[in-house]
Amino acid sequence: TISSGFTINGQLDSRDNAINPSKGAYIGLQLRNSDTNFGATKNWQSLIIDVRKYINFPEGSDNTLALWNYDWLIVGGKPPYLDLPATGWDANFATGRGYIQGRFRGNEMVYTEAEYRYKITADGVLGGTVFLNGESFTAERGTSLQSIQPGFGPGLRVKLNKVSNTNISINYGFGNEDSRRLFISV
Repeated sequence: TISSGFTINGQLDSRDNAINPSKGAYIGLQLRNSDTNFGATKNWQSLIIDVRKYINFPEGSDNTLALWNYDWLIVGGKPPYLDLPATGWDANFATGRGYIQGRFRGNEMVYTEAEYRYKITADGVLGGTVFLNGESFTAERGTSLQSIQPGFGPGLRVKLNKVSNTNISINYGFGNEDSRRLFISV
């Protein structure tokens, strides 16, 4: 199948650092239209709502509580199976730590995550994280969300660049039915 068309995107960003924020917020909206007039196999539309909040916690420390809500909804038509919302199919392949990419899929995806980031060494070169997430999908558009699939785990953050605040993150996630995976990202 072919999915092609156009997107309309908007965002508000008050984060102090887009790479590794410690405070502020981000809101992103994307309306995607796959249209046979642009060569697509089928006509369909989706809406992605990405909301993130970063809180310095406890206040005055170098620790951060990162909250994330990512909702991906099919709002019209019937997309091909591989274009449906799925675990780890967001732009950064970050949803659903604890499960392999594509483990869960449906017409609507609701995802929420909380992550606590903290310094291990005084210079900030080594840090840690703990996270908890949950995702739920609908089988068909207009049906109820299915049971929540939780994920959780620890992580390690190694500072690659102090100026840009870039880290390499190594996380080990656990999920239902003995699911567990190693996740590495920059």
